[in-house]
Amino acid sequence: MKDETGGSSRIRRRAQYGSHREPRPKGAFLRAVLWIGIVGCLLASTIFVTDRSGKAQGSIAVSTVELSADDTEADAKQSGSIFKDSAVDPRLILGTEMPVIYGVDLKEVGPQESEGSSSPAEINFDVIPEDIKMEILRFSTEAQQEYEVGGQGPQILIYHTHTREAYFETDENAYNVGEYQTTDWSRSVFAVGEILKAELEGYGFTVIHDMTDHVPPKQSTAYSRSLKTMLEYQRQYPTLRIFIDLHRDAYGNGYPPPEAGQKDYVTVDGDACARVMCVVGTGENYEGSEKPNYESNYKLAQAFTNEMENICGGLTRPVRVKPGRYNQQVSDMCLLLEVGHNANTLEQAKHSAKLIALALSRVIDVGG
Repeated sequence: MKDETGGSSRIRRRAQYGSHREPRPKGAFLRAVLWIGIVGCLLASTIFVTDRSGKAQGSIAVSTVELSADDTEADAKQSGSIFKDSAVDPRLILGTEMPVIYGVDLKEVGPQESEGSSSPAEINFDVIPEDIKMEILRFSTEAQQEYEVGGQGPQILIYHTHTREAYFETDENAYNVGEYQTTDWSRSVFAVGEILKAELEGYGFTVIHDMTDHVPPKQSTAYSRSLKTMLEYQRQYPTLRIFIDLHRDAYGNGYPPPEAGQKDYVTVDGDACARVMCVVGTGENYEGSEKPNYESNYKLAQAFTNEMENICGGLTRPVRVKPGRYNQQVSDMCLLLEVGHNANTLEQAKHSAKLIALALSRVIDVGG
């Protein structure tokens, strides 16, 4: 639209001065150039900040962890998104482009051939007290300790708090339940647990794989039921030392595109493998006195993650430290494993289970 004021003033100037114009002072010309430069810089900064802000907001919305609840429903309210309200430590590789966020827009990993990596595991903190964060940062730099389990009786329990978690449907693995949940154990995280059990037994471990469905009546209180399962096995088999809660994470809200899983994996010996993440609970959200030994559990998670990275760089995501308990008070050798997400296929998760067993066999010795 025409600016009436500006237009009429220009007409008056033309009527008054005709076609002749007075030369402008050099200072005025320089000021005009300077203002044009300033405006250009401001516009460029605005576009850059908007773009970065959009990416950051998209990053936070990409992944919704399916840990959901801890020992109480109060923790369920806190856990809506694994990346919600995350505190960022400047010494860690986090920020708006967190490499641990699920989503192909952030970091495309696959296809990637196997190559070892000796770099230490990174840490990804949720909102936890600074003193605990500093403590974990301190002991994360200590020399890796040796782990050993006895040779008599069961040593490892594999169980699933969220028993119905399923993977991306394919023609070979269709379950038709929706929301990536199924009671067909051959197509859920149970199938991944079966592979892990068989592989660990091949390395000399004695393993129990629990098949209890802990979800009913609702998933948000499943941890209270899986705790009872853990304690009952611990009572029956005092030799149990390692408790593995095997999950799959969530790519994000809604139905993930097929290409998401196609790009978020690594290739090891020709097999596409879903990436793996350990979650360690500090127990800050639990009001009782029985809290996890998060130092021991974290060190085990870090040792395992480092070994997985030695097998293939990019096979894991940084260890996630959260304020819940996740039943990790039961033992000082508890592992909560997120094996891929619902944009990965079941086959990709099964391939990862074999590498999980290999890494654990290198970290933990079986005693005589």
